[in-house]
Formats: sequence, structure tokens, C-alpha cells
Amino acid sequence: MRIKVSQLGAIKETSIDLNKKLTVFCGPNGTGKTYMAYLLYSITKFENKSFILSLDEEKQKKFLENNFIEIDLDFDIVWQYKNDGLETIKNNLWNIFAIPESKSKDFFSNTQIELLETRDEFNLALLDLDFVSEFKIYDYNFSINKSSGSKNVTISIPEKTLKNTDFIKIIDIILLSRVYSLFAYFPITSSTIFPVERNSIYTFSNELSIRKNDALEHIQAITNKKDFSLLDLFFKRSTRYPEAIRDGLEVAEDLENIQKRSSVYNTFANEIESELLKGKVIINKEGNVEFSSDKAPKIKLSFHQSSSIVKTLASLVIYLKHRASKNDLVIIDEPELNLHPDNQVKLARIFARLINNGIRLVISTHSDYIIRELNNLIMIANNDDDVKEVATKFGYKEDEYINIKDICAYFFNYKNKSAKQTDVRHIIIDENGFDVETLDSTVEKLNQISDELYYTLQYGKAKE
Repeated sequence: MRIKVSQLGAIKETSIDLNKKLTVFCGPNGTGKTYMAYLLYSITKFENKSFILSLDEEKQKKFLENNFIEIDLDFDIVWQYKNDGLETIKNNLWNIFAIPESKSKDFFSNTQIELLETRDEFNLALLDLDFVSEFKIYDYNFSINKSSGSKNVTISIPEKTLKNTDFIKIIDIILLSRVYSLFAYFPITSSTIFPVERNSIYTFSNELSIRKNDALEHIQAITNKKDFSLLDLFFKRSTRYPEAIRDGLEVAEDLENIQKRSSVYNTFANEIESELLKGKVIINKEGNVEFSSDKAPKIKLSFHQSSSIVKTLASLVIYLKHRASKNDLVIIDEPELNLHPDNQVKLARIFARLINNGIRLVISTHSDYIIRELNNLIMIANNDDDVKEVATKFGYKEDEYINIKDICAYFFNYKNKSAKQTDVRHIIIDENGFDVETLDSTVEKLNQISDELYYTLQYGKAKE
């Protein structure tokens, strides 16, 4: 999926290609990287898709009897579904960024979000798509299959699925909409975001509770004697926080239920715990996060007592253990947060393993260590035998290689010091990786200063 975005915050105009397995945002602070991350999350997360499609009674009956149904995919509906979704996002930018609706026009009146593919291109790609996937709605597992050149789609469930009242409601109201969203946004099935505030979400989840803030806003609306509708209050979500933070808080409040689920990416969570945390992230019976160190496994530290690296990575570990699904898009703002350089390097390798095993990533980073390691992973993907020998020497595994076709990078920067708008451009990536000019120039300047200070201390001021 390729989209064009213009007049969003500091961003004047850019196009983003989400067909890549790994997307990297780089550039100075305040240039719009977080704005773009929040927007991409809102576009791709499943919860924003409108539930307007339902199965007719005959197909519902067949589904319940046979555990599967076949439908003919209506390409026009899929196309319209996708465009309507973008229009909904555009009209709700104030909610995504936690700006009062009354000020929406001041910030987003000129914002444009467009698809960069034509309807014919989309239809052709959809027809050619060979699609086999699994997805979950609540605790129910579904499988979906479509062959290349066909519009026919098969939806099935395991025979052991309990077909109770809740399940019947799902296939009546949600199922078809979910299937259409899978095809509309393929290859992305849903998304999860880890903003920079992630290390505070579990720490202060009770104090920042979405439920408490919703209740507070409802009470304020009533006591202020403003015109209000009970129905509006019932459906209204708190706008005190940006959408990405609200969703993170909702996950924190639901950990008691989330821990009951299991993800196929649990192995990667174990790798993060083993290689970086040196211990286990635990959700106790009350739904609170604790940490058990490998050095003292019987001692359970509360999240407040845990180290900064645990607070930073716990949300990612919990996601991989309990919520991750193939073709998810994971967006991480500053993955290097609170990490020592050696752990930044290790995390970059884990990222490579994730994208080579079905997870898609967007990361926004200021870390020279992460960029350099990504470049190493690009270089070792070369088929040259000598390069592979070096890769083996330094312990790189085959699933840590990054194919140059699977990665793209964008540089966010102000056009000049007085400009208020950001220029976003594609960074050229070749077999040697890519350069981030602001990182390189900063490192070069520090080296220059360090060298001059060293030689001045050793030999005195040089004659001019």
C-alpha cells in the first residue's frame, strides 16, 4: 500500500510505501516522524475499520452447518472500503492527535491523504493475489484462502469452535467486514504501535486509566449542565491522549484477559528476554506486570521496581507473547530508548528476524548504532562467499539478513533553519546500506573535536 500525505503538521508532502517489510524514519527532532507514525497506525489498525458489511442469513446458516463458506469478493466494495477508511481518518485527525475538535480546522484543514495506486492497478493486484492467512476475532480463529486469478474466497473455522450466541453475532456483524479489510489493506492485517511513552503506560496505567478519564469527562459534562446526549456519552472515548497512547492504556487495563492468549511469535519474546532483559516479563493473576531476573528467579519485582530497559521493552515482549499475528505492522518510536549500545545492536538483529518471519516494522530512530547494524545486515545478505564467511565469523544467522528489496528509509528534515515545514525524502539504499546525513555529520564533528583536543593536550596548540 502506497499513500501520499501532505500538509500534516510540519510535513509539507511525502509518499510512504508500506509494501516493504522494514521502513525506517530518520531525522532531527520536531520534523514530523511521530506524526507520520501515528497516522500510519491509525490507517492500518483493524479497530478503525467500519463494520458495515454482514453475511446474509443463508450464508450464515451454511457457515454454522459446514464450518466454512465461499464468497465472491466484490472488488468495487473493497476499493470503496479502503477509500472510505482514509476519508474517515482524515475527518478524525483531531482525535488521533488529541486536539480539541473545535480546533481541527486550524491544524488539519489542508491535510490530504491519498492512495497512490489507481483503481485498475488495485483490481489487478487483488485478482493476482494468492492469499492464505489466519486471523482471530476475539477468541475465535478463522482461516481464509484465495487463489490467484480468482475472486472466490473460502472462509473456514476449526471444527472445535463453539458456535454460541457470541459467535453467531460475530459472523453476522463483524466477519465479512474483517475479511474485506484484510484484502483492502493487504499485506498488512492490523497494526500495533509502541510510542515513546510506552515505558510509562504500565507504570502509571491505573492513574492514567482510560475508564477513569472517560467517567471523569462524563461527570464534567453533566455537572457543567451542558447539552449532552447519554448515547453520545456512552460511545465517546477520552480525547485526553493521542490515539496511540489511549490504545496502549486499554491494553494495559486488559492484561488479565490478554495473558490467556498465545501468539506464534512467543519465541521472539523469549529471545528479547534472554538476550536483552536477562529475565522474564510476567503478567500476574491480577493483570499487573512483574519482572523476574534470571539471577533471582524466585523474586518478582513490580513494574515500578524494574529497570528502565524492562519498562521500555515489556510492552513489545507482551505483544509478541500474546497478541502478535502474521502480517501485523509494528510501529516503534525510538526503539533505542533506555538501551545501552550493545542492546541496540541486539535489538536490530531481532528486528531482522521478525521481518523475515512475517512481521512488518516501521521504526523511527536517532540511533547511529541501530542504523549501522541494519547496514551490516544488508551487507551480509550479499551472496559473496567471502562476505558470508565474515558474517559467520561474527555470529550472524541466516534469518538476520536483510534483503535490500525488503527495506526503505525516509529522511525528515527542515528545508532550512527558518522553514516551518519538513522535507521528507527517500534515502537511497544500496548493497552497502544507507547513510543518514545528520547522524554522520554529528559523529564526524565529534571525532574532529576529539582529535583536535587530544593533539592539543599532547603536543600543544599547532602553529597556524
